[in-house]
Amino acid sequence: MVNLTPYLAPRQLGAGIKGGCEAAVHATRRFLCSLEPGSVIAKLDFSNAFNCLHRDSILSAVFQQSPEIYNYCRLAYSQSSTLWFGEHMIMSEEGAQQGDPLGPLLFCVTVQPLLSSLQSPLTVGFMDDLTLGGPQSVVEQDVASVMEVGANLGLHLNISKCEVVHSADTNITSDTLKSFLPVKPAEASLLGAPLLAGQELDSALDARCLDLSRAIDRLSVIDSHDALILLRSCFCAPKIQHILRCTPCHEHPSLDTFDDLLRSGLCKIINADLSDTQWLQAGLPVKDGGLGIRSVARLAISAYLASADSTLQLQEEILSSTTAPQDLNAEQLSSIWSTSFAKPPPAPPASFKQSAWDSPRIQADKAELWSSFGDKLNVARLTAVSAHP
Repeated sequence: MVNLTPYLAPRQLGAGIKGGCEAAVHATRRFLCSLEPGSVIAKLDFSNAFNCLHRDSILSAVFQQSPEIYNYCRLAYSQSSTLWFGEHMIMSEEGAQQGDPLGPLLFCVTVQPLLSSLQSPLTVGFMDDLTLGGPQSVVEQDVASVMEVGANLGLHLNISKCEVVHSADTNITSDTLKSFLPVKPAEASLLGAPLLAGQELDSALDARCLDLSRAIDRLSVIDSHDALILLRSCFCAPKIQHILRCTPCHEHPSLDTFDDLLRSGLCKIINADLSDTQWLQAGLPVKDGGLGIRSVARLAISAYLASADSTLQLQEEILSSTTAPQDLNAEQLSSIWSTSFAKPPPAPPASFKQSAWDSPRIQADKAELWSSFGDKLNVARLTAVSAHP
């Protein structure tokens, strides 16, 4: 099968593009931070896009770009398929089949010619989520093209969910853009991640804290071991990792609130109060003698820097037609990291991995933990739980 990454990137990041989601968020933030008067960012939403895309358009795109799989796709999509709802039979004649692992790729390849034709300086697609940024007149023309060409593909904008992000000194004159939901920069988000510090970030982190609090109440009614595994694997850092990697939120008070909830939840599960030292050990990775209940406040810098560094080249490709500045948040956090650990930041490709940024923090926490114990019993215990098999 032909590698379609060069064909899709950097405009379509939803299939086969490593770090595509995070790169889209970082690039859009950089563009937003340099948004000029009269310029806007439009977020487009299609109505039931995957189920409405014409199958003849899908097959035509596959034949042109990846003929190796054309016969397979033709076998699956050249005729109607039968869906059953109870006793009712429904003929499925449009869109990719639900559950088809090729579905995202088929969608991306089909809409790629449309994406490639757009003129906005910022043009980013993540499957059916399209983001356009630039002068209002250019974005307006591109939206018109999306509506016209998209209709030929079976795609129609859901105007009620489309958004236009602009500063207070920008007057929206386009009738089409006026019909979009107006959003202030501080309230903007993309692909589930707030773009800037402000109201949207506050709301997103508060929602995660509320979810964790609700989860802890429910974990208390199941077996303690099962509850501990779920807390570590599903409800602690993994629950908030996307925001940590995509949005600069270092020292946000809600991260401390999240950690406090984690601590109280762990105490409830094990039916014991944890001292500060014990909580510090619980936050270490399992291989380092901890429980893997990682502090999100301590992860914030390493998560963001790893994401920003690993997607930097892709960001530059996305922003190649713009004058967007460098990521000032990454520069600031990198300086904080270097000052905290008295060492230069890791260089690529090591800097692409979160573990490279996180390792000095883990070592510092381990050193603090070991220094807090002077008796032989606790030293032996720490040695045992930190031993590698």
